[in-house]
Amino acid sequence: MKIIHYASFSRRLLAYILDAFFLQLMQIIVIVPFLLSLGFDFVDVPFDWESYERYDDVFFKELELWIDQVRPLIIAGLITQTLYFSLLESSYLQASLGKLVFGIKVVDQQGARLDFLYCFVRNMSKFLSSLIFMLGYLMALVTKNKQALHDFIAGSYVVRYMPASDLD
Repeated sequence: MKIIHYASFSRRLLAYILDAFFLQLMQIIVIVPFLLSLGFDFVDVPFDWESYERYDDVFFKELELWIDQVRPLIIAGLITQTLYFSLLESSYLQASLGKLVFGIKVVDQQGARLDFLYCFVRNMSKFLSSLIFMLGYLMALVTKNKQALHDFIAGSYVVRYMPASDLD
């Protein structure tokens, strides 16, 4: 009988932090220059909430203009993140780069690789997991098999694995 070691919440979190760093680096090096080459002109500074004494029509108009300028970057980031996780987790690696570093991978109920569609659904469902104070992610702390909401939706599990050299 094969013993399954589900990945801990902390291991999953550390893997995500590493992936977020990599995705941010990719955004700076690849996505921003690509969007600029297409003629998108967006701001690269955060919206200055504190410069407004009250939230009036001027505030909302300037906020709307700022959002319009950063929208292409936000959309490109969401697409990149979803494809990054979906493609890597559905590949023979079964893991993003962060998951590889921390020795965890994404599997189905039988412990096999998920196909791209299931990984895509899993990663799109992370939006639901992030609603209401990240409760969907925090479910991994209390569920029997350490599944987050997006894992339940896609029928996936995040497990620890041992490379072949460690099995001897």
